[in-house]
Amino acid sequence: MGAVQRLATVVVLGLVALASVLILYLADEPNRLESQAEAQQHDAVERATQTYLSQCIACHGPAGEGRTAPGEGNTGRIGAPIGGDTSARALNQTGLNPDGKPWSDPNNPQFGSGLEGRANFIRNRIHTGFKLPNGTVMMPAFGQEYNGPLNDSQINELVIMIQHVDWNEVYNTAIQQNGGYPTPPPAAQPTTAATPAGGAASPTAGGGTTFEIDMVDVAFQPTELTIPANTDVTINAINKGALPHTFTIANVEDTGEIAPGSTKEVKINLPPGEYDFHCAIPGHAEAGMVGKLIVKEGATGGAGAAPAAGGAATPAPAGGGQAAAPSGPVEVDMQDALVFQPAEITIPANTDVTIHAVNSGVLPHTFTIKDVVDTGEVAGGASADVKVNLPPGEYEYHCAIPGHAEAGMVGKLIVK
Repeated sequence: MGAVQRLATVVVLGLVALASVLILYLADEPNRLESQAEAQQHDAVERATQTYLSQCIACHGPAGEGRTAPGEGNTGRIGAPIGGDTSARALNQTGLNPDGKPWSDPNNPQFGSGLEGRANFIRNRIHTGFKLPNGTVMMPAFGQEYNGPLNDSQINELVIMIQHVDWNEVYNTAIQQNGGYPTPPPAAQPTTAATPAGGAASPTAGGGTTFEIDMVDVAFQPTELTIPANTDVTINAINKGALPHTFTIANVEDTGEIAPGSTKEVKINLPPGEYDFHCAIPGHAEAGMVGKLIVKEGATGGAGAAPAAGGAATPAPAGGGQAAAPSGPVEVDMQDALVFQPAEITIPANTDVTIHAVNSGVLPHTFTIKDVVDTGEVAGGASADVKVNLPPGEYEYHCAIPGHAEAGMVGKLIVK
């Protein structure tokens, strides 16, 4: 009996010890789960940072401040702020409005409120993109279900990153990977003989013809191009946006990816007919970045290639400005990238000058010189003329639509 009692005592003591260990293990379970969740979140943020730097930085910038970052005016950065030292970063990472109340979207109550509601909103925005009521694409859809480049897991990790990342670390990583601040380069200039805006043609050596088409975020300008049939034609595809784009005609020609600020040319010779061109970057064609190429006998210029009413455009002087003469208007292009083209105009002093403000975008814009002239709102695709007669000096013109000038839609008028 003594041996049995000793064995029973050992078993009881063992069970007590095991129970004690189990109790301690279970008591520490919340700490272990929290540590595991933190490690998983850290890994998700690390992966999403690389996704952000490959897919989002062009529009939203290295610190997430988008077009509101200091010095980003006229650079082509078009993204809304989501991070950095902005109210948007505070909203995304706390779920609280500036008044301290939980965020909610009255038009979309299904998102919920607070931090979780904000996560649902961000997730939906990345999946589906964002269009204005008039159809203008402000952000392409990134979800694979909309032919975008990101799967559900990548989008979920981006949401985690936006709501938890230290944007200083994202900024530092971007600087390291890009070898400096990744500012979008200025709009490219044609590398061959210059062509008038709007796709007009110019002859080239050897009897060919050159056309120009601009790529902005996310559209072609013009969206319709007419070229001569059975003729060697060069098309200069100029990326004036902040995102990479392609100029692609299925089964005919493809530029491949064109970086912001860069130009590529394609050479074609086609029989009469109509051909579709598009941007092959995932999601861009679906967001409306498509156009039509009309090939017909005897064609000499693209759609919209005629000179502006009132006289031919005058030559541009050195420095990027555009000279004016009393006999003809000076043309200024207003674009949905929230820039004027050109951003600097030179006109003669004490002379009647007409400024022809053309809205090549879809958003409404204005051409406004404070206390001098104002076109009022110019609808997408429309134009308006203003007449000025000014003494020598420098004047600022801007778009008076709320938020546009603040986003960089300003220019300089030099009168001399």
